Amino acid sequence: MKITPSAITGILLAVLLLIFALRVRVKGGILPPHEFAYGTALRDCKAIPERMDQFLSLDVIDPKETQIQTFVGNRSEKNLAPLIAYISSRKDHDFGPLIAVLKNADQLSNQKEKAIQLVKTLVEYKDLLRNESQQDTIIVFVYYGLKQPSNLSQAAMVKISNLVRQLDTAKQSVKFDSGECPQNYLVGNINIYPLALENTSWHNTVAFASPKEAPILEIRFMGLKGIFRYLLDEMTEKTGDSFLHLDGESI
Repeated sequence: MKITPSAITGILLAVLLLIFALRVRVKGGILPPHEFAYGTALRDCKAIPERMDQFLSLDVIDPKETQIQTFVGNRSEKNLAPLIAYISSRKDHDFGPLIAVLKNADQLSNQKEKAIQLVKTLVEYKDLLRNESQQDTIIVFVYYGLKQPSNLSQAAMVKISNLVRQLDTAKQSVKFDSGECPQNYLVGNINIYPLALENTSWHNTVAFASPKEAPILEIRFMGLKGIFRYLLDEMTEKTGDSFLHLDGESI
């Protein structure tokens, strides 16, 4: 696939906006200690919202930390307005019904439910919206965060503590075990690409066992290695899906 100059500009802008967003999201503007991206190949697009729901419903995830942020070009908002404006500007199809559904979804106060409803809606319109050459110029980030260690169940606390002790630094392990650790240890995001919902470009660089058309759910994490290992292990146990390294650091 040929990448145009405008696409490159869009990608660079999206990266810069993401860095800015992460600085804003973590307390004190401190950059996270890591950046990981792992993905799993799903059976079809209808499994994307299902897997997102399962991930965001893990007991260790803090519902108050889930937040949607939409990036379209140089516009960024903590809602779906930039995406709705972009779709409204397209003249290649009558997107009136889609826009109506998205506007209703944007009124939901529950951020997890808003994210799930968004992706369920995008599944229905994925072929009409498709523009893979511009995939990275429009991204919906679904940010998530873990509960503070003191608010975890005893079983989860023990498992994560052991993984942090194995995979992270002694200083980070002490912070985690104290029960209250920096917010930037705990945050990540799920990337949604409305113009290429299947996100199959990862098949070009990662050897998934699934067919090339299998959609890829991309999960990113910026905190401690041990925490992310726990999250991926929990998802594998719950769904049977295996997660492969996409980019950034590996665990």
